[in-house]
Formats: sequence, structure tokens, C-alpha cells
Amino acid sequence: MLMLRKFSFRGEFFKNVITLMTGTIAAQLFTVAVSPILTRLYTPADFGVLALFTAMNAVLSIVAAARYETAIMLPREDGDALNIVVLSTAVTLIFVALLQAGIFVFEGQIVAIADTPLMGKWIHALPLSVALTSCTQIMVFWNNRAKRFRQLSTARALHGIGIGSTQCVLGYGVASSISLIIGHITGHVLGLVALVKANMASMTELRASISSVAIRNNAKRYRRFPMFSMWGALFDSSAAQVPLFVVASFYSASETGLVGFTIKVLSLPLFLVSSAISEVLYQKTTQLDSTNPAALGRHIVGIFILLGGIAIPFCTLFMFYGVEIFSFVFGQNWARAGEFAGPLSVAAGVRFMVSPLSVVLNLNHNVKKAVGWQVTYFLTLTSLLILSSQQSISFLLDAFVAHEIVLFTVYFAIILKATRYRNPVERGSSPGDVLSRGQAMGSAPAK
Repeated sequence: MLMLRKFSFRGEFFKNVITLMTGTIAAQLFTVAVSPILTRLYTPADFGVLALFTAMNAVLSIVAAARYETAIMLPREDGDALNIVVLSTAVTLIFVALLQAGIFVFEGQIVAIADTPLMGKWIHALPLSVALTSCTQIMVFWNNRAKRFRQLSTARALHGIGIGSTQCVLGYGVASSISLIIGHITGHVLGLVALVKANMASMTELRASISSVAIRNNAKRYRRFPMFSMWGALFDSSAAQVPLFVVASFYSASETGLVGFTIKVLSLPLFLVSSAISEVLYQKTTQLDSTNPAALGRHIVGIFILLGGIAIPFCTLFMFYGVEIFSFVFGQNWARAGEFAGPLSVAAGVRFMVSPLSVVLNLNHNVKKAVGWQVTYFLTLTSLLILSSQQSISFLLDAFVAHEIVLFTVYFAIILKATRYRNPVERGSSPGDVLSRGQAMGSAPAK
């Protein structure tokens, strides 16, 4: 309780969180409103294809910019940050071009590995989706550097509303997995356009600072991100999608859709809070790391307690009333998804309590710390789920929950230890020396 008293709900941090949550609430409320319609327009198998598409998009988009986008918050000068924006965008375009070429060459093998002929219809939309997702994330970091949380809130609202409305409209025409994917891409387009429009003036004002020399210098300065953070993020993102990949490989398309839809429904209310806290917490973390590193650990623990107070009643609700909730809201065809909601809510709750705090590991001097855990998490989860796939899907989900509890407890310990890190050499360095290592210096807002 003493830790919570240190937080002022009238302070800047929580004001920014509420601002972000406003747009996310609008998007999520719309998503919740249209979900009962979508579940009556589309089959679980259709949602299974969408789940597989979004899982592949999530894995690829997280590394499309080589993680340079996470360094946008770190430089003292806005000109350097803008050069990182250009660098991240260029890396993304190169990655997407290579991805498209790979799909043209290996399309047959990809479809065979995925074991679904439906993939051939939408696999060529994947590079576009990856490009949109990566560019959106780049703009999110630039936007957050300037503390334009209201604009990000608007973009998130447009993103969610764009997805749901497009899927509904197309569903009344020709309801298929393609319609769901088109809706997914439309939402990303609307969100990205909103962010670019909101930040175009600030980027145009600084365009004179863009140069090939500055881009190369920043690429070198923040090389730890592609060298270490990218691989950790790849393992982390892949691990987050492993349950869907395993279910798609060893169970039916319908069960894949049920599991994927359950994960989506459980993520809606939790994402509302965790994404807003994560975006604001990263800005706050870079500031505290520069000005008052001793307070960073206390701040992280306070946020963890707050998240726990949200997660526990959430998990309890779905553990006891999951079947009733899913049957009533989405129809009797989705009652089985309610059975899955019990164990999956525990896994989602554990991740919700810890994942937003991992922004601490995005600090330049911490990027190596998470890699070991991320690799371990990916390998142990993949092995466990493949072994469990020989049993019933209920057994597989129970094994997944046990794994989440153990591994995220370890992750939280790593995060807490990282808040105590402070290199004495960096404390005594001049600002220029610190910047040369990419140390966060409390970034000035973009103009």
C-alpha cells in the first residue's frame, strides 16, 4: 500500500495513460459491439485462418525494422531521432521487399508447411500487412517521444473501428476468411494515416537534419538493437504465437479458430490497459533512468501491484463463467471457446501483469538482459506444446498455463534486477559520451 501511495492519479503519468485508454476504449467497445455479429457471419474456421495470418504478421513485423524503432525515444536531439525514423522505415521496406520475393519463390512450400490451402489465397497480402504494422510502430515511437498521446489515442480508435466495420460490411456480402483479412489491413491503413498526419509537421520542420551520414552514425550508435534486441524480440513474438501455430498444426481449423478467437476476446480488455501503460511507461522509464534511476524500481513495483489488482478479478470471472459468457454473447457455436477461456485467462493475466514492465529492458544498457529469457521461453514453450499436442487440447492449454506462471515469474525477477543496473562509468560520462553509447538522456519533445 505504501508503494501505491507514491502514485498520484492526478500526475502526468496517469493522465497520459487515461488519454491513451480513451482512444483504445472507443476501439475496443466497437470491437466488442461487432463481435457478436461477426461470430454469426463467419465460421470458427474463418477465424482460424485470420488467427494464423495475424500470428505470422505479428512475428514478422516485430523484426521488420530490426528493432531500430525502439531507439527513437533515446537520443537527446530530435534530429537524431528523426534520422532513426528514416533508418527504421528504410530497413522495413528492404525487409518487406525480401519477404515478398521469398513468398513468390517459396509459395508452394509455405502453403504445404501451413497445411491449409486457404493460405494460398491470402499469403501475398502478408508483406503489405507487415509493412503497415512496422511503419505504424515507428510512428508510435516518434509520436510518444513528443508526448502526443491524444493523437495516438485517435489513431487507435480509427484502427479498431476500421477493422470491425470493414469486416462487418464485407461479411454481409461474401463472408470468408479473406473478408476478415481485408478488414485487418484496412484498420492498419487508417491508424497509420492518422499518425502520419498528426506528426507530419514536426517531421517536416526537422527534415534539414536528415542526412546519410547521420543515418549511418545512428545505425552504428544503436547497433545493439539489431544485434541483440531484435533476436530477443523475434523469440518473444514467436513464442507468443506458438500456441496458435501448434494448434493449427495438430488440431482442426475450427479448434484453431476457437482458440484464436478466445485469445482475442481475452486480450481486448487487458490490452486496453497494458498497451496504454506500456507506451507511457517507456517514456517515463527513459526519463527516470536519466534523472533518478533509484526511483525506477519503486515505480515498476507500484505498476505491477496495480496490474495485479486488475488481473485477479478478470481471471476469476472467466474461470467460473467463461462458458456462460461466450454462449450468451457470441452464440452457442462458441460455447467451447468459453471452456478454453478459463485456463487462457490465467495465462493472459500473468502476461498482462509483467509484459508492460519489460520496457525497462529496452534501455540501451539493458537490451542484452532479456535475450536469454526470451530464447529460453521460446524453446521451453515450443517443446512443451509439441509434446502436449499428442494429448487433448484441454491438456495442452493446462500445460501452457503452468509454463506461463513459471516463466513470467522469472521474467519479472529479471526486470526488477534490470532497474537496479547503473553503470558507474556512464554516470560519470559527459553527455556526448553517454549518447555515443545510446544511453537514454531524457529526450526533449519533438517540435
